Amino acid sequence: MREADPTIHSSQHPLYTPNLAPDQRPEQMKVISDFDGTIVNIDTAEYLLERFAKGDWRKYDDLFERRKISFEECLRRQYGMIKEPKQKLLDAVDGVASFRAGFGDLVAFCNRKGITLTILSAGLDFIIWPLLRRQRLEDQVALQAPKSTPTSDGILLDFSGLAHAGSSNFKGSVVQAIKAKGARLAYIGDGFSDFEPIRIADYRFVIKGSRLDKQCRKDHVKCHEIVSFREVVRSLSSLKILETRDASG
Repeated sequence: MREADPTIHSSQHPLYTPNLAPDQRPEQMKVISDFDGTIVNIDTAEYLLERFAKGDWRKYDDLFERRKISFEECLRRQYGMIKEPKQKLLDAVDGVASFRAGFGDLVAFCNRKGITLTILSAGLDFIIWPLLRRQRLEDQVALQAPKSTPTSDGILLDFSGLAHAGSSNFKGSVVQAIKAKGARLAYIGDGFSDFEPIRIADYRFVIKGSRLDKQCRKDHVKCHEIVSFREVVRSLSSLKILETRDASG
C-alpha cells in the first residue's frame, strides 16, 4: 500500500490563505521578516529611544495605533528625539542584542531553495547592518528600511522607494507591491506595525506572546506562533511547491 505523501500542497497548508486571484499561479516565493524583536531578541530602536529620546516618544506609538498618524510620521517624530552621535548609539547597543535561535537555519534554507529573504524593518539601518555583519549575513539577506541619518537635530529618515503616496504604513506598501507581482509570501513579525503586512501574507508567523500575536488573536487572524526560526523552516519545508526546488541543483 502506497504511503501518504508527507509534503503538503501549498493550498492545503494550515497557514495558507487564498489572497491570490484564482488564475494566478506564481512560481515565486518570498520570505520577509521584521528585525527588532523578531530576528533579534530586543527592539534596538526602542532601546535607544528609552535611553536617549528627549521627550515622551511613547505618545506617538499610541497615536499610530489609534490611526491618528501614519507609521512614517510616528517614526519621524520618535527618531527626531534622538540627538546623540552615531558612534554613541552603536556603542549603546553593542552586546545588548542577540539573534533569535534558528535564524541562520532560515537563511541557509532560503539560499538552498533560491528564495529571497528580506528584512523589512522600521529600525535604524546603521544599527542593523553592523549586527548582520557580525553574523556574516550581510551578503545573504536583503534589507528594506528607511535610510536613517543621525544629526544634532535628531535622526532624519528617508522613505524613498518604500512608501507609496498616501501610505499609512510603509511595511504594508512593500508587501502589497510584492503580492501584486504574483509572489507567494511568508511573513514573520512581532509588533503592531507588522499587522497590516501579515494580514495579506500567505504564510503567517508571529513571535509567541508578542504584541502582534495578541493583535492577531484579537482580530481572528490565523497565524503560527513561534519562538525559533527553525519552526518557520519546518513549516515552509512542508510546502509541495518547494519540495523539488533547490538552487544548487
